[in-house]
Amino acid sequence: MIKNYKLHIFILFLSMIFSGSSYAASATPSSYKTTVSKVELCTSSACTSTTVLGSSSKTFDIASASAGADVGTYLSDFTLPIGTTFTHMRSTINVTFKMKGTVDVSGTTCNTVASPTVAASSATITGKTAAGGTLGEMSWTVPDTNGGGDYSDLTSTYSTNGITKVDGASTFTFVNALTVPYTPKATDVPRIKMSFDVKNTLVATTSGTTCIIYLDPPVMSVTITGR
Repeated sequence: MIKNYKLHIFILFLSMIFSGSSYAASATPSSYKTTVSKVELCTSSACTSTTVLGSSSKTFDIASASAGADVGTYLSDFTLPIGTTFTHMRSTINVTFKMKGTVDVSGTTCNTVASPTVAASSATITGKTAAGGTLGEMSWTVPDTNGGGDYSDLTSTYSTNGITKVDGASTFTFVNALTVPYTPKATDVPRIKMSFDVKNTLVATTSGTTCIIYLDPPVMSVTITGR
């Protein structure tokens, strides 16, 4: 049973403990893909007033060295109201992530696989597969707020960390504070800089000969400058 989940995206801090698992280990994934459908700037953490920066669906591999530039391209065509102070960014993200990598759990090789024994096909189950499977891209699904299956109730955790997810929905939203507030001036040419650190975000535990694999959130920073 996963006892706790804390997402901070986009991000996102995740802590999961399974019954029957004696040890958890982590590694850096070679691929960490997320699909974004909307990005907005907000004037507060409540995001009651927003300005859309991008509204098309696009998948990013944030483990890639070009991730920041790729996101910059996605957010390249927008207009900001002069004199408005923005403090947060809100992203609408697909609940299904794709990951690829290997975790050594006390000598047991846990690979992500294309067809796990138990697929993360719902928001109450995480991917499980036999140890030593063929390395491939594997799906993982963000849990429902009210938990169930492998997950506990996450209502308080999501509320504390700016996550909004309707159980069964295909997307969730994440509100992230900017590195510093930004107020556009008439002479500005806004530039958004984003960075992602996915070190040790691929996590696995074992239960007998079964590997239980999931993702921790990346460390993400967003800075907006006028030139």
